[in-house]
Amino acid sequence: MKSRRGLSTVVGAVFFVIAATTVITYISYSMNSIDEFAQSVIVSEAENINRGMEEISISQARIVDSKFNATVINTGSLPVKLTRLWVVDEDSGLNSKEDLDITINPGNLDYIDESSIPADSTKSYTLKAVTSRGNIATFSVSPDVSTQIQLIVPAEIQPLENFRVVSMITNNSTLPNNIANLVPTIASNVTLTEIDGPLPPAIQSLPQGNTATFTYTYTAPETTQGLLFNASYTGAPTGSFVISNTTVALSGEAEAATSSQWSQAASRVGILISGIPNPMSSATNTDNFGKWGIGIINPLDRNVEVYSVGILIPDTSLMDGFNPIEPSTGWSSRVSGDYELLIWEGGTSPVTIGQKSVGQFRVETTFSQNALQTYPYIIQALTSEGKLSVEYTVTSNSNFPLVNTFYTGTPSDPLNNWTYIISNIPSGKNEQIFNATIHNGGSTMASKVILLILVPADFKDVVDESAGTGGWNEAEIVKNPDGSHIIKVETSNISFASDDVWTYQFNATNPTVSDDKLFVFQTTTIYPSFTGVGKSQLISALSEAGVEVVP
Repeated sequence: MKSRRGLSTVVGAVFFVIAATTVITYISYSMNSIDEFAQSVIVSEAENINRGMEEISISQARIVDSKFNATVINTGSLPVKLTRLWVVDEDSGLNSKEDLDITINPGNLDYIDESSIPADSTKSYTLKAVTSRGNIATFSVSPDVSTQIQLIVPAEIQPLENFRVVSMITNNSTLPNNIANLVPTIASNVTLTEIDGPLPPAIQSLPQGNTATFTYTYTAPETTQGLLFNASYTGAPTGSFVISNTTVALSGEAEAATSSQWSQAASRVGILISGIPNPMSSATNTDNFGKWGIGIINPLDRNVEVYSVGILIPDTSLMDGFNPIEPSTGWSSRVSGDYELLIWEGGTSPVTIGQKSVGQFRVETTFSQNALQTYPYIIQALTSEGKLSVEYTVTSNSNFPLVNTFYTGTPSDPLNNWTYIISNIPSGKNEQIFNATIHNGGSTMASKVILLILVPADFKDVVDESAGTGGWNEAEIVKNPDGSHIIKVETSNISFASDDVWTYQFNATNPTVSDDKLFVFQTTTIYPSFTGVGKSQLISALSEAGVEVVP
């Protein structure tokens, strides 16, 4: 009996060890499985976050020699890898694909050159570029059909009146070609408040002989001025646009009332049109330099990083060369489809704009085309606060002047000391002299020049320091309903000769601040006698100078 009891104990122990081993193994396996599952969830969540931060677009696509060429821009904050191109034949419904291996860093662009997918220029296609994270950029390519674009605007509108603009696009193709995914575009020479539009936002397909109508509703600005509209559509062939203009009537409340966002202190990160030369003398083989400025205004309590800035020029034959000023390195130019891009790229060394300060990027360009050209130029910046973009219409011709508008701290030598930043202005003082300068780097203009300066509302007691001297007549200073002032001053000479440089001086009591505060002096030149074929008072140079007031 004792031996049996001893054997039972051994058997029981063996079974216990087996059971314990099984339980421990199962628990260990379960814990490992749970850990692996948790890790996969973390990885999946991180990938979802990265997918949401990815942002790409196809800026243009076309068919060249029966092959697709497309430009893809990374506007997000992460590098993207393009892994596949899908092409949908909108006429037959057939799909084609091509594997890609293209990596694009933030703020950069790259090209899908000579795709192996065959293309027929008489057909309509939809291109879809797919990233490794599953995001898709889409662009429609239509045949290079003949189109007619009409623009209907009112002849005259009242300040602050709501008005409509109608764009009509007709497919005049002689072949049975549809324009797929027709998306209208419209631009203006000033910033307008858009009530709605376009209505409809797009047309899926515009058959041969048909017309699509798109309606926009805007609120007119308060200031008396001319408005110019440029209408086209996404993917339109070169030259397919129409320009029309209207006039804002005289306001009975104030002749120079303004709805500019810069009539008050800056409240958000924004891109400044620091300097736009306009008109531009574009005579071939000349060294007429246009001075361009791109400003970034940062009123926040944190730094802003700028990764790249650029000027998109809608003509690949207009710019002849460039001279980098600030920063002195990092500038380049490249052709992107029907556009030329003049760009500064920081790479791994972005420019940091300190809190409550203004940064600027400056470059000079020469031009090399004699023909009359009017194009909307797009100025862009990629920052840590997002992508910023503004548009301004510029006109060039070989016999035009080349007008630069800027500020200087050295009125005795402004061409070597030009800037778009007025910094360290003392709070509450009226000792600062502001020097607004205009320069003609092109042909002589048989016209006087009028300078309009918007002084924000926090600046008081605006004074005409030039007071009829230095080539200027006495200024007219008008106070607007919002407290801002418009300085309107005209040159005393009857012409604006080549290489003329005129500096107008004014003074004001600076705002009283307890912390750094930012403002903008919006400065515009107009030419009362610059009218006729190819000319217009709408052709005006602009400078938005950042002003830093400190305690």
